Amino acid sequence: MKECREFIIFGRVQGVGFRRFIKAKVDSINAQEVLLSGHIRNLPNGSVRVVAQGSKQALEDLEKILRVGSIASDVREIQSALLELNEALENFEILK
Repeated sequence: MKECREFIIFGRVQGVGFRRFIKAKVDSINAQEVLLSGHIRNLPNGSVRVVAQGSKQALEDLEKILRVGSIASDVREIQSALLELNEALENFEILK
């Protein structure tokens, strides 16, 4: 059963390769047939927003990756919320 979740990541997560790191991890997950779709983008307040859709297990795996972050990032807090399913989400991409 698919779910759609929003994650807002706070800390040092902009200018440290965080979005590219997460995109590479999602691509790796998707290569194993565990499909996640959605997007990741920087927010004006310095946080990063991820909207992801997939199985509950894939979303839990993604949240673990978000908590670790890239080598130069420092994740302080993650807020998570359930969203309505969005059939328009087909792949996972970095938004500007």
